[in-house]
Amino acid sequence: MSATIPVDKWQYTTVVVRDYRQVVTNFARFFGIDRWEVIRVDGKYLSNSMFEGKAAQHRWISVFGHNGELGIELIQPVDGPSSYQTMLDTVGEGMHSVAASVCDPAQFETLRAELASQGVGIRQSGTFFDAVDYYLLDTRKALSNVVIEVHCPRRPDWRSAIKPDEVLHMDLKHLGPKFLPTSKMLHIGVVCEDRNRTKANLQKLFGMQRWIEFQIESGVTIEETTYYGQPCYHAYDNHVGRLGELCFELITPRSDKCVYDEFLKERGEGMHHTFPTICSKEEFTAALPELEKHGMPVIQGGRIGDMMEYYYVDTRRYLPGITTEVVIPLRPDWLSLFFPNPGDASILMGD
Repeated sequence: MSATIPVDKWQYTTVVVRDYRQVVTNFARFFGIDRWEVIRVDGKYLSNSMFEGKAAQHRWISVFGHNGELGIELIQPVDGPSSYQTMLDTVGEGMHSVAASVCDPAQFETLRAELASQGVGIRQSGTFFDAVDYYLLDTRKALSNVVIEVHCPRRPDWRSAIKPDEVLHMDLKHLGPKFLPTSKMLHIGVVCEDRNRTKANLQKLFGMQRWIEFQIESGVTIEETTYYGQPCYHAYDNHVGRLGELCFELITPRSDKCVYDEFLKERGEGMHHTFPTICSKEEFTAALPELEKHGMPVIQGGRIGDMMEYYYVDTRRYLPGITTEVVIPLRPDWLSLFFPNPGDASILMGD
């Protein structure tokens, strides 16, 4: 099958939470998003509801915020069977899906048949505001538990037809200083049992042909590796692939004592971390006390030569279920040294 799922732009990453009111201010402060739209999704706004091939009655609360190129949707299930409730009941809070596809309804019918021939069905679907159909593609098996959301507009003004029940305006200065710079989502890190298999499926389903590859091993390609503050040996392999704004890092661990192996053992495959932050050593050092004050210590780190350091910040309680990656360049020309081919650099950093 040739490339099928269209990529419009990375609209948002959906995060399932138990109570949006407890965490929306955390997401606002962390990502610098001061406006959030709240929609109580039920029979008033939602029709043609389906879940796992059957008509369904379900409700949830959608809370959407964006900041330039970075969009976050928080979903709080209310009642009824849904993909969101199933996630809460099985692995808990965390990243559930990505929305990056807008598709003409006629085009989607062809796409749907092609996907079905590859074993990809529709997990959940419905119509919002009589303006747009949404589909959660059941790409869990193919894409290491990543679910893809597709929108099929019924009218040209479908976006403006979606009206929030409430708009939350956040005074970011009142919430406190921003922890780290976060301008856009550079990638989502996905822990895979077999990164090569997931890569092949992304190539097949999206036509995601731009890739870079890393083979990371303590003492070989990376130094000063730590895990929960202690020196450790770790080894893992990854692919990073990009199609427009949409970018995934696929990681398969080859050792224990790393955040990826921990994630696999606790939750299985799935979306593990966001990568929204590149900052200086000085910025990161200054931010650490405030991060730690709010229960967000560094849980893994390492250094690659004199080019860069990387750290994982344990944001799993502050941003439920999500770990955050931070990259710290150590010299101005780090990117060209790390990626002599400018095309490779653009896969990591975007175009």
